Amino acid sequence: MNIRNIFAKYYETADIRIPEIEKREFGIGNNKKIDARHLNFANVSEFRKYLCMNTPMFVSHSTAYYRFPGATPIQKKHWLYADIVFDLDIHAEGKYGVYPLLENMKKDVVRLVEDFIVNDFGIERQHVMIVFSGNRGYHVHVRDPRYMKMGGEERRELVDYIMGQGLNYLDFFPSRETVHSKLMGPRPDEGGYRGRFARKLIKKLEEDPTAISRIFKKDQPRKFFIDGIKEGNYSKTTLKLDDLLNRLSLIAQDLSVGTVNTDVAVTQDLSKLIRVPNSVHGETGLIAKIVDDIEAFSPFEDAGINGENRRIKFIEDVPELEITETKEFRKEDMAELPLHKALFFVLRKSAVWA
Repeated sequence: MNIRNIFAKYYETADIRIPEIEKREFGIGNNKKIDARHLNFANVSEFRKYLCMNTPMFVSHSTAYYRFPGATPIQKKHWLYADIVFDLDIHAEGKYGVYPLLENMKKDVVRLVEDFIVNDFGIERQHVMIVFSGNRGYHVHVRDPRYMKMGGEERRELVDYIMGQGLNYLDFFPSRETVHSKLMGPRPDEGGYRGRFARKLIKKLEEDPTAISRIFKKDQPRKFFIDGIKEGNYSKTTLKLDDLLNRLSLIAQDLSVGTVNTDVAVTQDLSKLIRVPNSVHGETGLIAKIVDDIEAFSPFEDAGINGENRRIKFIEDVPELEITETKEFRKEDMAELPLHKALFFVLRKSAVWA
């Protein structure tokens, strides 16, 4: 069975959404993810025709918009502005180690979008697009005109902020070195890391109060302290303030107040080529799907190419994968699977068509 024919048939009706496509540079790959670049297309119809006739295994477009996207060298393209793209990738051992972890990564995507992009950066949700990468994670595209002319170093600062570079939670308590002073700190109604810290701390006190101190197991000391946090006054406790600070410092890393790991090189690179949304990933056969509801999204159900069941023969052992709803397979096993699952195992070089 010809894999390219499967891809080409998909591209005939694929939902291709590329704003200002005529200003983008494209790259295609067969032996690797990008074998050739500096391609450009006048419109979606021309691009679709190329995909159906040539059918590369991988196709990417520039995050940047250019006056002359097909020009070489890159200096002649005349950079205009660029999307901001955040790349969240999972790194795990083994050929299939990534896939059981994809579900948990959705929490990072939600936190990135809601806590940072929308709340901290003030970007409207309509300017944000979430895309499953087709393999190991997610891409988050931001197309807010106020941000698109930012330079590389400014974009790096966004990533540093998201990843919490240099963040010291004790800096939230500027009065901590003043003898006999009240311990004033962040309130839950504040923005940024300060507000997240206070909200997460209150949640922790409500769900697992003894994680901070045994005295908070009792309702009255716990409620008194929570009321203080809401006011920004952390002195409302019988704990010694130095002891309280030490406990808060120890527990801060477990509060998940924000750090989201994202690839700084992707965000900072003003000429980066990123996988075309709704294109097919050549190593999995899964669609780099635009995701409207991240909470409900299931990669192997929502990003697969539809088609008749296909019969394959396994050429190596494959573990049971909950995400593909498949049992464990042994070398030499034969199986008839839905097209997208059969294609996945063939492209992962664990099986061949039977």
